[in-house]
Amino acid sequence: MSTGARTLVRAGRYAIFANGVECGEERWTLEAVGDGLVVTGAQETAAPHPLPSRLEYRATLTPEWRVTGIELHWTVGAREIRALHHAEAGRWRARLEYGAESRSQEGDYPAVCEVEIPSHLSAMFVLAHRAFQLEGEHEFPVLRIGPPIMAVSPERMKLRCVATGTIMSPRGPVAARRYVASLPPRGEDEGYTFWADDDGLVLESFEGPEPERPWMRLVELTEGA
Repeated sequence: MSTGARTLVRAGRYAIFANGVECGEERWTLEAVGDGLVVTGAQETAAPHPLPSRLEYRATLTPEWRVTGIELHWTVGAREIRALHHAEAGRWRARLEYGAESRSQEGDYPAVCEVEIPSHLSAMFVLAHRAFQLEGEHEFPVLRIGPPIMAVSPERMKLRCVATGTIMSPRGPVAARRYVASLPPRGEDEGYTFWADDDGLVLESFEGPEPERPWMRLVELTEGA
């Protein structure tokens, strides 16, 4: 990706919940840089979250919202994990460092494949490539990156649009769609649900397939010029 002047696209803050109790936040910034996009963010969680920690991340994307690289720094107590992921010539490569140990990963990254990072902003990347009508669904390969060592887990993901409505957001009521995300062959009962606006920005998410236990909620939003 080219370097150069940065132009703010959006910035925001999510409140994070565990078992219905607010216990952290995620602050993030999306910028246009040179010939692509850069997302930077940091999550902080505390008890009663099951895994109190701090996660800092930086992701690069093409103008078409295809992920080209991710850097992660995860701190859990005294443990630190650093992960560097990048795409090159249809391949996905990663270097993972934890303590004095390190390991590498490599695999295919075909054009139909998506990438899920430990942030709800991933949904915006995925939805940018797909159009949904009510009860419409898409299934696709996905590289899921996350704990315990921020490595890649190749999976298949299914997104299904289950409702439409008007949702409150930091900028007032907005039109939104509710989706259920699952990992076939596992059923939707093991997945989660979220509301996203017409740009794919997640406004609110819930643990499980029904909108009952809050997981994340967008509480601040700044739009670029």
